[in-house]
Amino acid sequence: MNRLIAWLCASRVRQAVLLLAVCCAVYLPGLGSTGLSMSEGHRVIPAWEMLDDARAGEPHWMVPRMFGTAYLRKPPGVMWAIAGSSAVFGETEFAARLPSAIAATLLAAAVWGFSTRWFGSPWGLAAGLAQALLPVMWPSARSAEIESLHVLTTGVAGLLVLHIGLCPPRRAWCWAAMLGVSLAAMLLTKGPAGAPFVFAAFVGLGLAVRPGLWRLIWIGLGSCLAVSLTLGVVNRAWSVLQEPIVRQGVDAFLWERGKLLRILLISPTILATMLPVSLSLLFPWGPDAAREREGEAVGPGVIARALAFSCLGALVIFEVSGVSNERYGLPACALLTPLVAYIARGAGGAFVGKRPAIARAMFLGRAWVWPVVLLVGAAVYICVLEPDRRATSGREVGIALAAQLPDGAEVWADEMIEARPEVLYYARREAAREGRQVRVRWFKPEFLPTEHPDGLLLLLREDALIDEVARFEAGGRFGALTELARGGVHKYTFVLCRAER
Repeated sequence: MNRLIAWLCASRVRQAVLLLAVCCAVYLPGLGSTGLSMSEGHRVIPAWEMLDDARAGEPHWMVPRMFGTAYLRKPPGVMWAIAGSSAVFGETEFAARLPSAIAATLLAAAVWGFSTRWFGSPWGLAAGLAQALLPVMWPSARSAEIESLHVLTTGVAGLLVLHIGLCPPRRAWCWAAMLGVSLAAMLLTKGPAGAPFVFAAFVGLGLAVRPGLWRLIWIGLGSCLAVSLTLGVVNRAWSVLQEPIVRQGVDAFLWERGKLLRILLISPTILATMLPVSLSLLFPWGPDAAREREGEAVGPGVIARALAFSCLGALVIFEVSGVSNERYGLPACALLTPLVAYIARGAGGAFVGKRPAIARAMFLGRAWVWPVVLLVGAAVYICVLEPDRRATSGREVGIALAAQLPDGAEVWADEMIEARPEVLYYARREAAREGRQVRVRWFKPEFLPTEHPDGLLLLLREDALIDEVARFEAGGRFGALTELARGGVHKYTFVLCRAER
């Protein structure tokens, strides 16, 4: 085994092949085996509508729409990625989830590349494998969600800030341009949600080392130009819209009532979800670590401290901002996993005192143990845990609902689209497969049309949380409601009704 590991680590090409093979083994098996579930429909359906309208000669790339309504709760970046994948592989669940798997693979490659530059080879491979095998990344990397692409763009932006500031690269303008592209992609993926990590990278630089003025100028120019251009283009495209728009402000996620405890525990919760990698935060500190940094201008010890300061700084920002959702902390993994290369290098003899033995104990005494354990864990997740997680898909329910939709039917809905839009997507697709044309419209109560067509169908939620049927019957907006069918998906119950004049 030791000879095999030495042979794999001796060549950068073999390291890259090994890393790619591990990513494929973790991210690709069974990727399209289940229908859309959870909030995947909110990302996929607008992407497929973008693609369909572009084929019809009516592109709306800057303005995502879902069931005919402008859907601007999130920027269009992930929709573009899904639309591009679906243009190549078809409008399938596999194509919808593939961009997330590719993003996770690219992040593992980026962590490997930066870690190799900072800590040397083959230690960078340990960091790349740690990123590829990080359990908290498996759900997002195997779902048609925003998180994987957000972690890639935000993580790479933070790593570039640190690299430009710590290690004077040749052609600094080129690295600044790459930073600008990363920041633009970050904003187009999830808006300003990744800003704490980029800002924290500056904090990490300032606390660990004083970077040169010119490097900071290049970082600032690249950042400001990318942010200004991106926000300008998006705002111009959205500001001219003269139609109902579904929006969501950033303040909806900050200091939410009833979530004070989650906000206070956000930092330890994020670090707990990133075990065992988060244990690496213990190593850049202490008197032995200080002895290792003696004589370093910018060496492995200084870089490790900059990474640790950046990660911890981002968590502090989240605490102060009142963020309660742990998913917003996922980009922290890109700042944590490079520290695995620092520890692997230290276990090889770079550490002093008892630290080499502690580092080897963290790796369980063998370089191959953790990767094998985590690969087994990934297999268990894919084969046992993930099917249960995706069992709440609305695909089968939507296909069954299609039998109730006559040719030419128009269906209006609100809360069911908020909860599980894939139900109506699969119903419409199944009806089209059987030769019937069905139109689905998403109307919020505040912009319902004053008139409605004859034979209008309403898909209304009627469960313990929301009762749209009672609301509409009390308001008399659609006259008498005749129940045609009833069903449920996950914890949501719906009723298909016909509006009678």
